[in-house]
Amino acid sequence: MKVPARSAHDPPVEPRVLPATAAPGADERDEPADFDAIYERWFHHVARWIRALGGPDADLDDLAQEVFLVVRRKLPAFDGRNLPGWLYRIAAKTVSDHRRRAWFRHLFRGRREVDLDELPQLGPSPLQSLERREAQRTVHALLARMSARRRAAFVLFEIEGYSGEEIAALEGIPVATVWTRLHHARRDFLALVEELAAKENACGD
Repeated sequence: MKVPARSAHDPPVEPRVLPATAAPGADERDEPADFDAIYERWFHHVARWIRALGGPDADLDDLAQEVFLVVRRKLPAFDGRNLPGWLYRIAAKTVSDHRRRAWFRHLFRGRREVDLDELPQLGPSPLQSLERREAQRTVHALLARMSARRRAAFVLFEIEGYSGEEIAALEGIPVATVWTRLHHARRDFLALVEELAAKENACGD
């Protein structure tokens, strides 16, 4: 069966969120076991997790499709417990594999300069589009310098809007650990922003 095409930017179909009191291994057997239903319900969230885990925005759709190819293959053996956590772990493994492949490709291929004409015309002018892309690249570069665990907590909470309880259920960790990681992630991110600002000021002198 072919995985239906869908964009990571399509409007999400809101899933049933794990209750705050549910442990990561809580029984989720009432989640739909049908692949098509899981795909429709969770695709958008998987794409958001991929972004939080460090997947490039340009590859979100492809990586999400890879996740659901694995889901389709492994679904018959899935015990039905904590479906979001199971999907999250597959997404994390997919992103990790993608980053490793990208590293190997980088060894044998030089960086290609981006042609300004190739940038999407998202704003009223090419300049505004370029500025938006530059801002996104700056944020991604800062996030890439954070540890994987702190970055995931930071992006899921601050950018994607997940609660601490939801993140804990996804990653199978105590809520207190989420708050600890988030605290350090915020501190790390602010320090990186200050470091970048200092370098830019120094260059402008």
